[in-house]
Amino acid sequence: MSFSQYIKDRWFALFTELFISFLAAAFLSVMGSPAPVTAAVVILYFAGVLLSAGYDFLRKKRYYDELSDTLEQLEEKSYLSEMIEEPEFLDGQILYHVVRTNGKYLNDMIAKQRRELEEYKSYVQTWVHEVKTPIAVERLILENHKGEAVEGLAEEIDKIEKYVEQMLYYSKSASVESDYIIRPLSLKKLCMSAVQRNARMMVAEGVSPKFGSLDCEVLADIRWMEFVLGQIITNAVKYRDKERDSWLSFSAEQADEKEGRGKNRIRLTVEDNGIGIASQDIPRVFAKGFTGENGRLFKKSTGMGLYLCRNLCERMDIEMDIRSVKGEGTAVSFYLNTI
Repeated sequence: MSFSQYIKDRWFALFTELFISFLAAAFLSVMGSPAPVTAAVVILYFAGVLLSAGYDFLRKKRYYDELSDTLEQLEEKSYLSEMIEEPEFLDGQILYHVVRTNGKYLNDMIAKQRRELEEYKSYVQTWVHEVKTPIAVERLILENHKGEAVEGLAEEIDKIEKYVEQMLYYSKSASVESDYIIRPLSLKKLCMSAVQRNARMMVAEGVSPKFGSLDCEVLADIRWMEFVLGQIITNAVKYRDKERDSWLSFSAEQADEKEGRGKNRIRLTVEDNGIGIASQDIPRVFAKGFTGENGRLFKKSTGMGLYLCRNLCERMDIEMDIRSVKGEGTAVSFYLNTI
């Protein structure tokens, strides 16, 4: 709070006091008081007004500045009511009690919403694990009944399983206590495993895998990275170019320090020759629910895959970016820490 703001707020009171001082001076003059006496009374009156205003300004400024600084430093703004102290002046006391009452209400509501959210997450995760059992049973039944129709059903079950898995990782992505373990793992085995898990879909759609140099170890959670790579593979299959032979390549190399990725990082690049992404859509592909131009062409797009990939990678301290040329293909790069 500045002095000019304080004066602006109290302009009516100050104008009234100034007007009264002039009336007092006029009254003393009419009553025959000597000019020095009149001047002394007016000066003393003004001195009292200034001292009172100065004292009031300083204590309010100190309190409100501390209040503003406390609010700015707090990461969780709802804790403000617990941090402030009750002032000595009346309007500050009224504000203090309002903030305290409102803060308690907000904190109670936040706690209630968090409990409900945790219960919902727990239910979703339990449901996902439960629904995996009938999916596994259906897969076993289909394996004992070969045929073209059965193969089609198997592909649909694969899709159901992927959507269920996506729901599970979405519920985990917002939890601080998510169960992930960063440990050394073979990049080659990781990519091979991700391809193997999605082999049925790739074979059905004619997408061939290619593997470059992957003989290195990186730090990541194997389950989370398999899911992330699975989402990239799914996108490559979904957005393939049907007019040419489709492929998906995996390659790794030492990341260039000039890229600002830091030392001891491996860049894993997953590249396809699909339909690519429109240039105006690239800055938003990691946004939650964004589908873009390709999403309008492929109605089944949810806009959640890359959003989840970015979230999970951030938790594993893995940077992720994407490059694409419309009509030529897309390359997704992961910057993974090495041992």
